[in-house]
Amino acid sequence: MKILGLVGSNRKDGNSFLLLREALKDFKVKAEIIQLARANVQGCDGCGLCREKMECAIKDDFDTIFDKMKNTDAVIISTPRYLPIPSRLVALIERTASLYHYPSELNPNFKFPLEGKPFGLIVVSALGGGRALEALNELAHRIIYYWHMKLVTIDSFPYIGVIAKGMEIGDVMKDKEGLENARKLVKKLIT
Repeated sequence: MKILGLVGSNRKDGNSFLLLREALKDFKVKAEIIQLARANVQGCDGCGLCREKMECAIKDDFDTIFDKMKNTDAVIISTPRYLPIPSRLVALIERTASLYHYPSELNPNFKFPLEGKPFGLIVVSALGGGRALEALNELAHRIIYYWHMKLVTIDSFPYIGVIAKGMEIGDVMKDKEGLENARKLVKKLIT
């Protein structure tokens, strides 16, 4: 079993990374974490060249990340709540969506390589609550609609993913409920 963790934060080694790393460490799976803060992923320029070949014309780290997404069994996204989604994660969502959108214009029977693949969501917020839930809802909608992946839910509120609290780097490790729910989400993704 292979699981790919995507950290959407614009900060390196922040709370979203720390929580995901901790949630994955006790499971005997091949796990890789990509921090978008350490990657160069630009926004889509809408050129449409990916209609013919499922490869982006922009040369940055996107194609490498997309290949890893295609070749994993499950994806877990951990991100802080920024207005509501960090720009680096928005760029990844947009570029991945283009690889579905443009080829499907030519071929209505196009099968997207991420279709049906399970994914889970974690949002870290200074205070938790409604704003974090807003980010979870926005992410779930975008990934289901644009990437055609299958959302794996948890058995407690907010159900569609995990909300954890942490303002300063490291604070999230004090959120025992958030950490426990993140572990439960990983367990559901791998079983």
